Parts: sequence; structure tokens; C-alpha cells
Amino acid sequence: MKNYFSLFVFICVVAVHLFVPVSSLFAQQRDTAKANRLDSVMVTAFKKQGPADLKRFSPGTNIISYSEEAVKKMQSATLADFIKANNAAYIKEYGRGMNAFLSIRGTSSSHTTIDWNGQNMSLPTMGQADLSHIPLYFFDEMDIHIGGGSALYGDGSIGGTVKLKTGAKWRGGHSGNIALSAGSYGSLFTGATYRYSGKIFESRSSVLFNKSRNNYTFENNTKPGRPVERLNNAAISNWGVIQEFYVKAGLLGTFNTSVMYLDFDREIQPSVSLNDRPETHNSIYDNNLKISALLEGSTANLSWRVASSFANDLERYKEDTISANRVMASADLEYKISVFALRGGLSGEYIKPFVKSYIADREESRAGGYLMAKLDGAGLLSASVGARYIYSSSGTLPIMPIVNARLRIPAGGGHSIYIRGSWSGSAKIPSLNDRYWGGNHIYLKSEKSRSLETGINWGWYEGVWSASAFVTAYRSVVNDWIRWLPAGEVWRPRNIPEVLSRGVEAGGEANYSANQIVVSLKGSYAFTDIRTVTPLWAEDPAKGEQLAYQPKNSWRATASSEYSGFTLHISLNYTGKRSTLDIYDILPSYTLTDGGISYKGKLKNNEYVAGLVFKNIFNVSYQNVKFYAMPGFNWLINFQYRF
Repeated sequence: MKNYFSLFVFICVVAVHLFVPVSSLFAQQRDTAKANRLDSVMVTAFKKQGPADLKRFSPGTNIISYSEEAVKKMQSATLADFIKANNAAYIKEYGRGMNAFLSIRGTSSSHTTIDWNGQNMSLPTMGQADLSHIPLYFFDEMDIHIGGGSALYGDGSIGGTVKLKTGAKWRGGHSGNIALSAGSYGSLFTGATYRYSGKIFESRSSVLFNKSRNNYTFENNTKPGRPVERLNNAAISNWGVIQEFYVKAGLLGTFNTSVMYLDFDREIQPSVSLNDRPETHNSIYDNNLKISALLEGSTANLSWRVASSFANDLERYKEDTISANRVMASADLEYKISVFALRGGLSGEYIKPFVKSYIADREESRAGGYLMAKLDGAGLLSASVGARYIYSSSGTLPIMPIVNARLRIPAGGGHSIYIRGSWSGSAKIPSLNDRYWGGNHIYLKSEKSRSLETGINWGWYEGVWSASAFVTAYRSVVNDWIRWLPAGEVWRPRNIPEVLSRGVEAGGEANYSANQIVVSLKGSYAFTDIRTVTPLWAEDPAKGEQLAYQPKNSWRATASSEYSGFTLHISLNYTGKRSTLDIYDILPSYTLTDGGISYKGKLKNNEYVAGLVFKNIFNVSYQNVKFYAMPGFNWLINFQYRF
């Protein structure tokens, strides 16, 4: 009943938001200038970017871009929180602030690349990134490239790629912000950024601190009567710092160096059955160091990018320490003439792990290159083709191709219509843990996929109104999918011969803006059908069944209204039912309702934003992962001062 009541409340709020705009609709005049600009700004996936942005070579896929302003609104959140609030992709969580792993199109978290300015954010040992460990406060903008893209971004991009961005502002003088958030369960976030920009030099320094006791109450469904208990051993504490320098180096372009350090001290949330057994409780400590140097520049026809980076990732659990060093280097060159662009690049990578459970003296080297070509034909047809090859000292990978096309359908009346399609081949080398944890699993093959997708994007602008929508249908076959399976008293990684993922993604947005009133409605939906086609054993009961922890249906919907500095928003977040590791054990679906209000004002010519956010307003009791409690109703107060 709470789910239906949430939907009723959402519809009522939408109706209230629309009342004022509808009453003044016929008093507005059509802004023909804005309508004429539609083709270049309506579809975010097709906006022109800088010379180093590879997404321009994938016009046939859907790329969702989030602006600096969108990221600022949730700067005290983690990357996991942001994606949950803005996208229908599924995130598997083991509790509030605990491990959070992204699944795009049903693939595993190791099939999604998390990239910061060309540096891979995943742990080289695990081959995946914990999104609860990535603070949004450090980043300016973001792209989510949905679908296979190994030809563009390297091995691992079977499901998709998240591109995190930072960069120089070149605004001149001093600027920055101070952020403070406090809320339920002893939650506290503080952050500060200082930026200085001169004619040829810019510096950016940011620091953050975050903690929470996470002692929320929950229904214990493992005990008779489902008693309400308070969660134990789930506190988190982390801090981080980032320092960036930018120097204009004349004809060479812009030189940038970055250093990021993140430190996490986290108790491991117990399952609900062990909540009152302190002898089983533990904690884990992580730190991550990322250092990079980058030179990029361009002339009328030529652009280049040369980058290098070093990363050290360490995790300590009890007396065991897992760490690894990774060194990466790359060089990219692009030539453009008229409607044609050609881009190529070379890259190298060296990984040295320090793990007692591995065979001694393990290390890995990789090298590869790619070549991409793109044609833009008179604004109607855009097409690209390319391929990447990677050599690895620990395994073989096939050539990873990609073919894209996008056709603009001429339409009048402020409409913009694009039909697009893409075919790609992607691959992933087994992670170090897959190959060496508890043995020498040299029998493992690299994971390989072939993906086909097609879709349509529509946009419309009429005076004070605008709208956009997209629909994508896809089919992806993954061969040699790696899963850890029981082998007697231990678990071993095995290659599943064939897994099929297919589905539909859709999203839309409608906006009204006039007379200091801005109303926005947004929504996204994902239907994901992913199942084992060819199992290891013919009698495997999982054959033909949906993979564990993969909801077939998920959607998000948000309504917001702005007037005279005030913003009111409410959102619904639905996650469909999904099976656990036991395919006959089904976790129920749930719908969460969030809302909030904020005010943007001026203080001595500087901007500030104050807000109040309510989460899980109807106190829904749910579990994202079986036996791991999630919070009920909670709140958060935000304040940010920008100078």
C-alpha cells in the first residue's frame, strides 16, 4: 500500500507543479531563436566536446551527461547515491555507506569502467570500483556511457563506462566553496575548495571529511515476530584531499598535474542475524592514492593528449593487507579536416600486487593501441568505425571493434529526431583476484562480448516549453563470464560459456521556464533480461533464469519546481523483485519516496544554497541484498557557500 500511496503523492505534486505554468501557457510567445538552437543543444549525447573526449566517436549510443550544476546539488553524496537518484541502473548495496557496486544492463560491477580524466578508478586486485568510496564533492561533471565501449575506453567496458571529470575554470582570481551537511544517524559531511586562477596558471585544492554512526533501526526478518532492532557495527569515517595544478604551456597546450588521496575507516555491517553477536563484528581500512600528469592541446586541425598516472590502493582486514601499484601511460592524436576526423592512440600499463594469498612475484604488463574514424555529413548523418587491441602478459584478448551511425530526421515545428545504432565487441582480462586468489587459476579465459543496440532520440522546443525523450533496445552476448562457484569446501572462479543480456532503456524530460518559474519532470526506466544460456553443466537449474540480484524492472521519476530562489522536489525510486544466489528465493520489490526543499540566495555578492532533504519518507522496510538492513526515514540538512 505504501508503494501505491507514494505514486499517488507523486502524481498530486506533479499536478500542483503544472498548475501555474498551464494557466499562463497561451500568454507566451514562441521563442524562435531558442527553437533554432535546438539541434545543437537538445540531445546531450551529441554535444561537441574538447579534443580529448572520445564520446564524440560513438554517435550511435546513448550517453547521459550531467553538468556541473547537477553535480553540485548532491556534493555531499557518494557516486553511488548520485547514480541511484538520477539513473535507472541498478546498484547492489550492502547497507548505508557500505559496499556499493554498479550493474549496467545486468552485467557485473567489474564490467563497468569508472574513469577519472583517463585514470581507471577500479582496484587492480578486484577489478571493480566500490562507488561508496568515490566522493562526488571532488568532481565537476560526469558522463555515463551505456553499452559496450572497450574500443573507446579499453578492456572492461562491457556494460558501460562512467567518466568523472575535473578541469580548469580560468575565471580569474579567487573562488571556491565551503560545504556542510548534517543529518540522521550522526551523519556529518564537511568540505572546502579553494581555487586561484591567473592568466596562465590555476590551482585547485579541496578537502573533505565524512562520518556517520549508521545506527538506524530495522525489522529483523530472521527472528520470530520481526522485532525492531538498532543496527550495530556500521559506522563509517573517511577523509580525502585533491590538489590540481594547470599551466598554459603555449603552443604545447595545457599541462595538468593532479594528486588525490582517500582514506576510509569502516565497520563492516553485519547481516541482520548477526547484529547482536559482537564477537562476529569486524572493520576494514582502505586508502587510495592517485597521481597523474597530463598535457593536451590543439591547433586548427590537430589535437593531442599525453598522460601518465600512478595509483596505490591498499586494503587492510584484520591482519591481512592487500595492496597494488599501477602505472599507466598513454598518447592520443587526432586529425580533423572538414567533415572527417581520424584519431589514434597507444597505451601501456604495469601492475604490481602485494598480496600474501597470491603466488609470489606476480605482476602484469599490458600494451595496446586503437584507431577511430568519424564522418559528419552535413548535419544529417554521423558515422564512426574503429577498433582497439590490447596485449597482456597474463592472457589474450580479441580485437575490440565498434561501428556507430546516427541519422537526423528532418522535422519542423521545433522538433529534433535522431535514429541511431551501434555494434561493438568488448572484452575483459580476468582480475588479479580471479587468477591468483588462493591458487593459480591459469585456466581462466578473458570475458568477451558482442553488443548490438538501436534507438531513437526526440527533442522539442516551443517558447517556454521543452521536452526530450529516448528509447534504446539492445542485445548483448557475453562469453566466458567469470563467476566464483563452490568447489568442495572452497570457491573457485569458472568461465560460464554464454550469458545473454537484452532489454529496453527509456528516459524523458519536460521543462517549463518563464516568469521566474521553472518546472521540470524527469523519468528513466530500464527493463533488463539477463540469463545464462549455456551453463557449465547441462543440468544447472540456473539455466534460462534471471541472474541473481538483477531486477528486470527499475525506474526513477522526479518532479521539481523553482521560484524566486526556492526549489521543491520529490522523487520516486522503484527497484523490482530479484532473486538471491538461490534462484528460487525472491526479494520483494520496493519503492522509495524522497523529497526536499532548498533556497539559493546571495550573501555579500556571493552565492549560498541551504536545503533540507527527506529520504524514504514513508519509512519503507526493505533489503537491497538479502539480510542486510537498509535505513528507514532519514533526513539531511545541507549548506554550501560559494565565493
